[in-house]
Amino acid sequence: MQKYEEYALRLREAMKGGGTDEDTIIQITGSTKNSDRLNIRQAYKAAFGRDLIEDVEDDLTGDFKKVVIGMYRSPVEYDVTEIYEAFNGAGTDEVTLTEIIGSRSNYRLKEIKKLYKEKYGEDLESRISSEASADYKKLLTSILQCNRDESNNVDNSSVEKDVKALYDAGEGKWGTDEEVFNRIFALRNSNYLKALDQAYAKKSGKRLIDVVESEFSGDVKVLLKTILHAHVNPADYYAERIYKACKGWGTNDSMLIRAFVTMDEIYMEEIKKIYQKKYGTSIYDQVKDEISGDYQRMILALVNN
Repeated sequence: MQKYEEYALRLREAMKGGGTDEDTIIQITGSTKNSDRLNIRQAYKAAFGRDLIEDVEDDLTGDFKKVVIGMYRSPVEYDVTEIYEAFNGAGTDEVTLTEIIGSRSNYRLKEIKKLYKEKYGEDLESRISSEASADYKKLLTSILQCNRDESNNVDNSSVEKDVKALYDAGEGKWGTDEEVFNRIFALRNSNYLKALDQAYAKKSGKRLIDVVESEFSGDVKVLLKTILHAHVNPADYYAERIYKACKGWGTNDSMLIRAFVTMDEIYMEEIKKIYQKKYGTSIYDQVKDEISGDYQRMILALVNN
């Protein structure tokens, strides 16, 4: 379409020559939807025979570049790239693996597995098997079978059985039967997990996330908590990710960028309300105080989109 060609032309003009027009890049990227940006990227290649992401890679720097590149990738392409980079840094980045694999739907995970194989020539499950270990590896493997019930049906009698099974596997015994948690957290749908959490709290007085906190440790604990939080209340999950990225000494820019790229245009309005209520400040003010420069302006444009 004509408008995508016009956007592509403006972006090309912004990046060619001796300088870079960051204002134009921020304005276009921050005011469009992901579907539009993918069309702009296609129009850019059709018009100039150049890959937009490669030009951004050459022209921009730092975290500003990472945000812009992320915004011009499809959601699946972005996840696949993040997973690959999680394997190929200085050691395995379990935070990224946990966040992506623990929060995505069956359909998204199937697409991730397919594109990962096409792009990098290796099986994602096999790579995880070589990178992860113990109960963490088992739970990641279970999730990647993409057998989670996504009907949103909740059978109360099944919920009661699972409450008992989880209690008997955790609080009700010496030690923990990790396989019971693995099975239930990997297979139950989002509505069911929410009902399960409520039923468990009614029975024992503890939320499931607190049970996981006390019964598990290490990467598998974080993955179990991610599954529960992200599937039951995704907007709250991403609000918390932003808060965790910003709080304390320094900023976890990778976490912050991934949260904004992932939640862009889907949960943004809901997350802004949650953030204000939960943390007593707006996301806009939090980001404005936390980061700077073109990186800051790009993220703030996404907040206001």
